[in-house]
Amino acid sequence: MRQRRTVSRMLCQVCGADTLKHDPERQLFVLKDVGRPIEEGELTTAAPVCPPCALIAIEHCPHLRGHVAAWVERPLPWGVAGILYDRDTLSPVPGDDLVKVAYGDPARHWLVATRQVLSLNGCTAVFKDTEYLLPAGAVGPQRPLPREVVTT
Repeated sequence: MRQRRTVSRMLCQVCGADTLKHDPERQLFVLKDVGRPIEEGELTTAAPVCPPCALIAIEHCPHLRGHVAAWVERPLPWGVAGILYDRDTLSPVPGDDLVKVAYGDPARHWLVATRQVLSLNGCTAVFKDTEYLLPAGAVGPQRPLPREVVTT
């Protein structure tokens, strides 16, 4: 329930704050590194994070020790993820991962959904080194964050 609430309301997955208050035009997503930057249309079950929590999460969350991040302008509802059941045997379909199914897919009727899935659109990759909060290729902040958002 917490995941679906944070995803549907664009709340920070760490502190629960409204990420739209930090920047109403884009949200920060930090995902496990799979060997490439976050791509346009990427599907994820991750909720956004506010910038101060992103810095804390990448330092303390083992899942994010290797990570990629992007500012996303349009995180759109895409579908659900969960355990897919075989229509004929009514047994779970074998596999280690949750199955992602689009809202319009007939397979959704055979899925026990546990997470909401977003499609990330309008992605701008960000550095994960010293200038973590800057969009890739930027000389300075394109949209400076309010002073109270940035922590030292």
